[in-house]
Amino acid sequence: MSVIGTWGDIAFSVSRGQVKTFNALKWDTSIKYATHDRHLKTALLEYTGRDADSISFSMFFSIMLGVDPSNEIRKLDSAAKNGRVARLIVGGKSYGKMVCTKVSKDLERFDHRGRVISAKVSVSLKEYAGR
Repeated sequence: MSVIGTWGDIAFSVSRGQVKTFNALKWDTSIKYATHDRHLKTALLEYTGRDADSISFSMFFSIMLGVDPSNEIRKLDSAAKNGRVARLIVGGKSYGKMVCTKVSKDLERFDHRGRVISAKVSVSLKEYAGR
């Protein structure tokens, strides 16, 4: 098995019998500025710090790829609902401690018993700075 990265105990991996990877990873960094109006002059910007980074990506789970979509969705939901703080590591690089702020599920296909056999999940993480 080749592990591409992890977020806590959730691993992004590829093996002969299983594919659990992400697509379209987007990493946003934003900076905060205060705006001070000045009479007859251009407003003055003052750097006041940075906002927490945010990362989003999508994952595709399918029985055909050796993954039970319901189990993976349950793990992500549990992490989000319990406020899990974990380090996001991709390709050996740490992106910092993150919390899951949103899990959006698109249940694409079902079998003849109503079980989910493929799903696309969008995940949003936000940097956790602590106190």
